[in-house]
Amino acid sequence: MFNIPATALTAGGLAVGLGIPVHFGVAWAKKNWKAKKKDWKTLIPFAGGIAYGGLASMCTGGLIGFGAGVITWLGNGAGSLALWGLAGGNSTRAVRATPVELSAEGNIILFLVTVALIGLWKVLDKASKGMARRGTVAGVLLGLSAVLGGAVAVTVIPAVNSAGATLLGYVG
Repeated sequence: MFNIPATALTAGGLAVGLGIPVHFGVAWAKKNWKAKKKDWKTLIPFAGGIAYGGLASMCTGGLIGFGAGVITWLGNGAGSLALWGLAGGNSTRAVRATPVELSAEGNIILFLVTVALIGLWKVLDKASKGMARRGTVAGVLLGLSAVLGGAVAVTVIPAVNSAGATLLGYVG
């Protein structure tokens, strides 16, 4: 099967990964600036997308790994072009190149989360779907970064791998 490696993030890809939440945060803050009661529910699809994207970035094979690789490849290219065009800088330096991977048991959990998201997708409105998509792209790119990726690698990935092993032990 075709597999675009999702293991290298450039400074340009990191810029895109950071730019998406910054843009979303500014737009959200502008909309809610003067409201006495903030609409926190609108953050859920975006935050969920970031969480799913961060988890998907640790999957190196199959359709999810391929999708994360394509997002990383496109994010690296778009970010490199943007940084070169806007700031005149070189952005080919790798930010992070060796992610922690999901185990076979962790992939079971990722598969089940993906199935749940496919089921939830039908009930989301158009705006929430757009936020979830943008969050997923940002999550994939930031999932390979040193800070978020490192935090995911140290906490979330071992927990997901352990949960998958436990599930396999009970069901299998």
